Amino acid sequence: MIYNAVKRDLIIASRSGGSAFHGLIFFGLFISLVSISLGGTNDVLNPLSPAIIWLAIIFSTMLSYPNIFQEDFKDGNLLQLKLSGMSSLDICIAKSVSFSIQSIFPLLLSVPIAAILLNMAFIDIKKILITLIIATPGLTVYGVLSSAIVAKIRGGTFFIVLITSPFLIPLLIFGLENMNSATEIKIFTTELRVLIGLSLISTAIGLPASAAALNTNME
Repeated sequence: MIYNAVKRDLIIASRSGGSAFHGLIFFGLFISLVSISLGGTNDVLNPLSPAIIWLAIIFSTMLSYPNIFQEDFKDGNLLQLKLSGMSSLDICIAKSVSFSIQSIFPLLLSVPIAAILLNMAFIDIKKILITLIIATPGLTVYGVLSSAIVAKIRGGTFFIVLITSPFLIPLLIFGLENMNSATEIKIFTTELRVLIGLSLISTAIGLPASAAALNTNME
């Protein structure tokens, strides 16, 4: 049933253009505007490139968070999934998988292009991809949690930003710290292990919490 729910979400997203397209546009615009505002010189941009890309990824995913549950809640699809026998936890797992595929995966594919344009070294591109892939569960589940909490609230984007920001800041901090600590020889640093732990914790706590929030909104 989880597979069918994921497949359904991906089909709907492909027909409607999906939030992935909007996220990619915002990702490109954010990096372009920040680069221009900082003068566009390699000496200035190169040390800040990891932070610019990380922030672009976070803001682009946050832009897509409201779409995870709100549309399905409004048109009754969530209720149909519940009536079909899916538990709230299964729905949240399916939403996490489909969100990762349609919103975060395209952004990860764009990271090397953005990194090359920002004149990042190959080893730095590899490090930032590793950290972002490891942080993907956290970026996903916290979005699912916030969207489940505000599913009944119209225009709940502000509340989503308010809810997710405290959770995403540690991912940002340790992701950037790993960029400073990791070398070509030593990839798995203490910071990266902490990042792995944060992603695992987000999955272990965030999914049940999302299911509980969804149950509350559907009562």
